[in-house]
Amino acid sequence: MYAIEKVNRKDAQSLIISNRDASIRLVIHLNEGGRITLYQHQGNTIISDLKNSSYSKNFAGAILFPFTNRIEGGIYKYNAKCYKLPCNETLNNNAIHGLVYNKTFKLISEVVEQDSASVELQYVEVQGCEGFPFKYSVLLRYTVTKEGLKLKLSAKNTDQTTFPFTLGWHPYFISSDLNQSQIFFNAKEKFIINKRGIVTGREPFKDTAHIKLGQVELDDAFAVNPDMVELTTPDYRFKIKSSLQDNHLQIYTPPNSNGVALEPMIGVSNSFNNNIGKMELEPNQNFEVEWELITSKL
Repeated sequence: MYAIEKVNRKDAQSLIISNRDASIRLVIHLNEGGRITLYQHQGNTIISDLKNSSYSKNFAGAILFPFTNRIEGGIYKYNAKCYKLPCNETLNNNAIHGLVYNKTFKLISEVVEQDSASVELQYVEVQGCEGFPFKYSVLLRYTVTKEGLKLKLSAKNTDQTTFPFTLGWHPYFISSDLNQSQIFFNAKEKFIINKRGIVTGREPFKDTAHIKLGQVELDDAFAVNPDMVELTTPDYRFKIKSSLQDNHLQIYTPPNSNGVALEPMIGVSNSFNNNIGKMELEPNQNFEVEWELITSKL
C-alpha cells in the first residue's frame, strides 16, 4: 500500500509518496515548480538534487514551460510582434528553462491504491508576465508503481490569444559510478550548438548512440523516437518512453557530479526563433505529453 505525506515548512512545501516497505519514495517540491527532488526505487536513488549546486543554477527536476532550454538574448518574434523575456542566464545573456520552474503548484487531487499512487498538481498563470503576456495553466500528474514513474504534463491556453510554446522536463539521474554507466539511444538528427548554448543548425544522425559516461563532457541535443533513451548503471537500468512520435532529447553532464541530465523535450534551444519543435496553443486548447520511466534493478 502507498501513502502520501504533506510537509509544510516556511522554506518548502512538499509531498512525499512512498510504499509500505519504503522501497519506493518520491519527493516533490510544490513551491519549486512542482519538481521532483528525490526518486528512489528498490533501494537505488534514481533522480535527485545535485550536491554542491543550488536549484537556481542546475534546475534539477524542473518542469520547462512555455519554452525549453534557452531563448537567445531572451528575444523572439511572434505574429510580427517582438517580445523580450528576462535573461536569467546572466553569463550568456539568455532566457533559460521557461517560466514555471519557480512557481508554486497546488495539489488538486490524489489517488492511493494498493499498487500505485498518483497526484495532480496545477499552476495557473492569470496575468501573463514580461516577455510572455499570455494566460495559461499547467497540470502535472505524477504516478508511481513498482515498475517505475510516469509524468503526464498538460498545458492549456486560458487566454484569448494564440501563443507559441515548447515544454520539457529536466531531471538528473544519479549513478554510484559514472565510469561504469552508459546511455543508449537512436537519433534521427543531432543539433549544432554554439558556445552560448544556442542551436545554430542540424545534421543527420543515423547510428545508434552508445555513450560511456564518466570521462566525457556532454551538452548535446538530438531528435529521437518514442523510445527515447536507456541508461545503465552498476545498480539499475531504466528507459524513458514518450507518448509522442516526435521528440527531442537534451543530454548534459554537469561538472564534478555523479549525475547526468537526460531531458525529454518537444523543442530545442532557441525554438521560438529557429522553430524546431515550436508549437502553438489556440485559446481553450490543451496539449499533453506523458513520459514513462521504466526502472529495473540489476
